[in-house]
Amino acid sequence: MAIFKRKKKTGSFDALQLISNLNTFYTPFGTNISKSDVVKICIDRVASQCAKLKPRFIKTENDKTVTEKKGRLSFLLKYKPNEIMTPYDFIYKTITLLLLNDNAFVYPKFDKDSGELKGIYPLRPVTVEIIVDNSDTYFIKFLFDNGESYILPYDNVIHLRRHFGQNDIFGGTGSTGDHEAILKTISINDSLLQGIDNAVKSSMQIKGILKMNGMLSEIDKKKQRELFDAALSESVNLKGSSIIPIDLKSEYIPLEVDPKLIDKDTLEFLQAKILDYFGVSVPIFTNKYTEDEYNSFYESTIEPLAIQLSEAFSLGLLTDNQLERGEEIIFYSERLQYASWNTKVTAIEKLMSLGIMSLNESRALLGLEPIEGGNKRLQSLNFVDADKANQYQVGTEEPKDENNS
Repeated sequence: MAIFKRKKKTGSFDALQLISNLNTFYTPFGTNISKSDVVKICIDRVASQCAKLKPRFIKTENDKTVTEKKGRLSFLLKYKPNEIMTPYDFIYKTITLLLLNDNAFVYPKFDKDSGELKGIYPLRPVTVEIIVDNSDTYFIKFLFDNGESYILPYDNVIHLRRHFGQNDIFGGTGSTGDHEAILKTISINDSLLQGIDNAVKSSMQIKGILKMNGMLSEIDKKKQRELFDAALSESVNLKGSSIIPIDLKSEYIPLEVDPKLIDKDTLEFLQAKILDYFGVSVPIFTNKYTEDEYNSFYESTIEPLAIQLSEAFSLGLLTDNQLERGEEIIFYSERLQYASWNTKVTAIEKLMSLGIMSLNESRALLGLEPIEGGNKRLQSLNFVDADKANQYQVGTEEPKDENNS
C-alpha cells in the first residue's frame, strides 16, 4: 500500500501500480509452529499412532499374574475419558499439546461429595506458573484464554514433559515450551515456499507494455486497449496462442521477469530437519513405509511416549498404596504392531505353540473377528519344564528326600 499520495498525470501509466504487480513480498512466519503444514503432518503422524495405544488399569500379583481392574477408572480409560472424548481423541489431543508446547497437563476431575473420579481432561492453558508455599508444597497456576485462572496442588495434575532438562519443572525452557531450535528452520522453509508461490504468480503477471506511438486522446487510448484485449482474447481462445499482430502505431516493450526457484535438495534438507525434530522419518511422513521402517519409528518415537504416559498416569491417578500393591496404568501397544502377512503368520506359529496367544488373539492379529471358544490357549507337547528335562528324556527319577522317605 502506498504511503504518499501523488498527483497522476493525465494519460500516464501508474508506475507505482506496475511495481506492486511485479514485485513479491515475504510475510513473517511468526512463532506458532502449528501454522507450518510440515509440523502439522509430523504431529499428526506421532499423535495418531499414540492414539492407538490401549490404556488399561491392571494389577500384577507375585510379579506374574496380571489382572485387569474393574471400576470407574478402568471404564474411563477404556471407553470414555470425559463427556466429549473417546480414548483415541483424548490421547491424540494430549500428545498434540505435548509436541506443540513441550508440556501437556491432564486434570482428573473428582466428585466433591463422593470423591469418585468423574473424568480426565487435557488442559490448554495460556500460561502456567509454579507456586511453592512455606511448607515446600508445590501448586500450579493455570491462566486460560477466557481470562480465568485456577490454582491446584501440583500432585493433582498429570504433567507430561518433552525436552526436560533446562528447567526444573517444565519441559523445554519453560511452561510454554521452547521452539527456538526449530522455529528458524520452519521460518526459512516457509520463506522458500513463499518464493515458489511468488514465482508462479509472477509468471502470470504483466510481461510487457504496449507503447502507442504518437499523441492519442483518452478516447483513442481506450479504443486501442479494447482492440488489443479483443485480439489477445481471440488468439488465446481460438488459436491457443498468446501471440498477436500489432501495427506500426504500436510498439510492444517486454518486461524481464526472471523468478528464481529453489532447488529440490535445499527444500528436502530443511524438511528433513523438521522431521528429525519430531522423530518422524520421510517414509513415515509420506505414509509409504516398510515393516522395518515402522518398527524403527515405533521404538524410537512411540514407545518412549507410551512409557511416559504409563508412568505419568499411574502416579497421577493412583495412590502410593495402590502402587505398592502392584496396581498401575499401562498404555499397551498391541494395536500398533505393523507387520507383513508372512511375519504375522510366523509369529502366530511360534507364539501359539508356546501357549502365549489364544486362538482369538491370533485371529485379531490377522484382522479376523473372534470365534466362540477362541479364548483357549493351545501349547505344543514338544516343550517341557527345564527342571524335568532329564526325567522326560531318559526316564530317571528325581532323588527322594531321605527325611520324607
